[in-house]
Amino acid sequence: MTDKTLTQEILTHARGIHDYVVRMRRDFHKHPETGFGEIRTAGVIVEELKRLGLQVQTEIAKTGVLGTLPVDGASSTVAFRADMDALPITEENDLEFKSQNEGMSHACGHDANMAMLLGAAKLMVQLKDKLKRQVKFIFQPCEEQHPGGAKLMVEQGILKDINEIYGVHIDPNIPSGTFGLRAGATMAATDRIVITIIGKGGHASTPHLCVDPIVTAAEVILAIQTIVSRKVNPLSPCVVSLCQISGGTTFNVIPDKVRIIGTVRTLAKELRYKMPILIEEAIRGITSLNNASYQFEYLKGHPPLHNPQQQVDFVQDKIIELFGNKSVEQIDPRWEGRTFPITWKK
Repeated sequence: MTDKTLTQEILTHARGIHDYVVRMRRDFHKHPETGFGEIRTAGVIVEELKRLGLQVQTEIAKTGVLGTLPVDGASSTVAFRADMDALPITEENDLEFKSQNEGMSHACGHDANMAMLLGAAKLMVQLKDKLKRQVKFIFQPCEEQHPGGAKLMVEQGILKDINEIYGVHIDPNIPSGTFGLRAGATMAATDRIVITIIGKGGHASTPHLCVDPIVTAAEVILAIQTIVSRKVNPLSPCVVSLCQISGGTTFNVIPDKVRIIGTVRTLAKELRYKMPILIEEAIRGITSLNNASYQFEYLKGHPPLHNPQQQVDFVQDKIIELFGNKSVEQIDPRWEGRTFPITWKK
């Protein structure tokens, strides 16, 4: 069979499962479940994979699912991955398939990711006699939280016999029918910082007898915001956002403590290791100046995603072969905790 004939066969089968993918996406969207609580979601996936005749393994990283399509004579294994969890967000629309679970919504697109992966499994079963490698389909729970389901899946050996793995995520900023690709650093590391400023509380009428953690926290916040602009190489992208501050109980009492929570996003491993040092230096200096103390936690989440050039080129060639030259867009690095192809090669 020529490449052109195979391409046409792939497109024909893909068009044939279009309605199936739409139906599955709407079902997932209607029944969202948050991290490690994807009970129904996993059940639906297992049922669909078994219907396709795949070998199915469940309860990986609690609610994760693995489907395997054995291929006779395969010398290697390729895997495809989708995330499963929804966000704790109330959906406000009137779609027929609107979320039925209060306070939960597939606002990040994982419903589409799962549906696409099931569609890919269905497509590959139909083309099994053309496959040269064993295929695994990984449905990962709890992508939206740290440390999340990916780390737990890896620790449980999900990648031990996999040579390559590809992940895909929808993006509303990319036109429909277009694939966003990037080689090298593509997704930023997503780390969390928790800072507690410890002072000495007292009455607001006698601030001179107190150590005000609110004023100190304000100085710490401003100092941290200068790190990226003054202590980081402008050619090394970095984002520091302090998104939550809490302290105090009433209008006329200076509290003992203030808590600041935020996130750090970096693309370079070296800068990622340096940021905790720079942030703590700023905290230590400001608190010392104000006779306060502090507690500092730097919680590392997912590392930066680095896409191998060889795999990106391979995927790009196949996309163009299937959908034409205008079907690929070279994307900029992303700061969100999402996955775009390609994710890993052994």
